[in-house]
Amino acid sequence: MSIFFSSRKVPAQVQGFIAAGGLATLFHWLVLAGLVSIGLGPTLSTATGSLAGALMNYRLQRRLAFRRAGPHGFTIWRYTASCLFAWLCNLALFYLLHTILASPVLFSQVVTTGVVAALNYLIYKRLVFHEPTV
Repeated sequence: MSIFFSSRKVPAQVQGFIAAGGLATLFHWLVLAGLVSIGLGPTLSTATGSLAGALMNYRLQRRLAFRRAGPHGFTIWRYTASCLFAWLCNLALFYLLHTILASPVLFSQVVTTGVVAALNYLIYKRLVFHEPTV
């Protein structure tokens, strides 16, 4: 993971989380942009993109950030619940920023992504991929 961060002050788990989340977010944004470009509304487009990114993210998080997580049968259900929660948070915050406050799509999605990513890290670390301490 050191190719992403030159500082050893950033724990490997955080580096993996950012790398996995970055790839999944990129996929989310590509789906969002593609759907908006063909005429689908921005809110439905980001909701769809968020779901697509979540599918990619589970495998990447287990591989890059939470390598000692419990068995899939245990973590997949917690991950699914956390994704539903994150998806609702993404949708609500994006709707607030873009529709109610009339912020541009890109700004709304960047802010939403940052807030939801921080929330996801806390949820993954404490509830979803809760790893045994060594």
